[in-house]
Amino acid sequence: MRIAAKYLFLCLLGIGRVCIYAQSPVIKIAEKDVSLSLWGRKEVTFWTGDTTVPTVNRNLNNYIVSAPFESSSGQPKSLGFIQNHQVWLKFKVNKNTVSSVNWVLQNDYPMIDELYCHVVDEQTGQVTVKSLKESIPGYQRDINVHQAAIPLDLVPFKNYTVYVHLVSADAKKMQFRLTQTTYFYERYFDQLWLWMAHLGFVACMIVVQLIFLFVTRERNFLFYSLFMIGYLLVAVVGGYGVVDKWLWPHNQWFKSYGIVVVTLLSNVLGVLFYVNALRLKTQMPLLYKTLWVQTLASMVGLYFVFSQDPPFTANEYACWIYILFFCLVASACWASYRRGNSSAIYYFCGTVAYFVGIMVVLFWTLNYIEPNLLVINAIHIGSMLEMVFFTWALAREYRQTREQKEQTQRDLIQTLQTQNQEISEALTRGQNLERKRVAADLHDSLGGTLSAIRWTLSGIDAQKLSDPEKQVYNILREMTDDAHQKLRFLSHNLHPEDLEQDGLWVSLEKLMDKLNRNGRTKFYLETQIDEKLEKQVEFELYNICLELINNVIKHAQATQTHLTLKRQNGHIYLEINDDGKGMKPTEKSGIGLRNIQERINTLKGTWQIESSGNGTKISAQIPFH
Repeated sequence: MRIAAKYLFLCLLGIGRVCIYAQSPVIKIAEKDVSLSLWGRKEVTFWTGDTTVPTVNRNLNNYIVSAPFESSSGQPKSLGFIQNHQVWLKFKVNKNTVSSVNWVLQNDYPMIDELYCHVVDEQTGQVTVKSLKESIPGYQRDINVHQAAIPLDLVPFKNYTVYVHLVSADAKKMQFRLTQTTYFYERYFDQLWLWMAHLGFVACMIVVQLIFLFVTRERNFLFYSLFMIGYLLVAVVGGYGVVDKWLWPHNQWFKSYGIVVVTLLSNVLGVLFYVNALRLKTQMPLLYKTLWVQTLASMVGLYFVFSQDPPFTANEYACWIYILFFCLVASACWASYRRGNSSAIYYFCGTVAYFVGIMVVLFWTLNYIEPNLLVINAIHIGSMLEMVFFTWALAREYRQTREQKEQTQRDLIQTLQTQNQEISEALTRGQNLERKRVAADLHDSLGGTLSAIRWTLSGIDAQKLSDPEKQVYNILREMTDDAHQKLRFLSHNLHPEDLEQDGLWVSLEKLMDKLNRNGRTKFYLETQIDEKLEKQVEFELYNICLELINNVIKHAQATQTHLTLKRQNGHIYLEINDDGKGMKPTEKSGIGLRNIQERINTLKGTWQIESSGNGTKISAQIPFH
């Protein structure tokens, strides 16, 4: 009797609960309802349980139907970071229009493993079960999109009871809404294109950094390329599940902990980049050690993530790694800027931009910010700004480094030129001293000997000599006089005193006078320069003129020779013309001409020879400083 009474009570209780649920308010949707938020409405109820709840199948479980659902009115949207916890939502809906408008059940929260939607027709009792992976197009299946949506096939003016089963191994956030299908896909594809554009931008920036690396061989571009590759892995693994689909579709471990692995890898690569770009090891060793200690502590934290009863979830762990890392590197950037590293301000701005994007998404996850296109893609926007700032900083550092190298090279060249000039001046002084010594030796020793020979010959009485003896005597006198004259000429030209005292032009005029008194060739001098030049320039020009005149006297057999010196357009032009027999090809490579070539090269000038049977023309052009 007691057992029958118990069953009767339970039946009456069940009938009462069904009546209560049957009388629950209905959400009526019309064409004006483009996007209708569900959570927080009195028509929507929810129920949470643990893993002891039976796994949902194609039929709605009676235990779930009779579960004690509570109203979502006044409840927070976030149920906290709860592991291995199941959430059920229940509401009634009625399509209050005959138009062809359709709606989807949408969830904005990104950390969803799967959604199951059970739609119960109140008239027929038929249950339609749809999962997220079955509802989206085939090419997007097994992809955990940020915008999860399940189409609702509703007949106008019929009541439907909808049970939503939320499956996730991480945080639960209730951001469900009924959205018109066309409106949902417009927003979804906008976000999808932005995500794809972001990944394309990252890939392009990696290619650009690698090109800079191959061109410049700078380590900064290498470390930044690695850092961006690490970020790209984070964006792919934690974003849309493409890696899960193609590489390890059945690897549940990596699906749960892949974000931790790639986040830690990105952290290590980021530390390598920052410590190198900011030169922390030498300039701020304390921050350098702190960053590496943070990296080691993050590795140790993996033990707690992988433990049987972890104190925090994988996504919590990844968030804390990013927050701690970016706080440290932002402090390092600012400290480096305060120490005089002007490029560090760009690193600071880029770091802050990315960190702000992370915090915006985190606040959205914790229900402090309502989602929209900018909020959902805040990390993408922040990362692109970071890449722009970082690339700007790297290019600026490379330009400064190149300018410093060029300035160092210019200073080195200037130093070498100064040293060469000093060596050249010392060489000129040595040559002058040596020429003075040789000229003095020739004049004092050999000149004295020739004078003694002349004096001895003058003591011979030529009248007492026979005709052959007189002939020999006269030849000796002429040879002695000629040798004495050439000796004086050579001694004078080795180091002409007029060149030091009066300059090049006076020395050449005196030289021409001597040549015109004693030679068969008539020399003419034309000058248009009256100021003095550098001693080395005057000395080299004087010797070039001597060598050219000597060639005319020895080989040209000319009657007239014109020597011209003028200054024009920052150059000194030297030209000598004679009316002799011209030069043979073999004569153009003689020792004298080679000496002229070396002297002109010393003055950084150029010259050329024009010769024919009617004479020779030699012209030289020397820069004038």
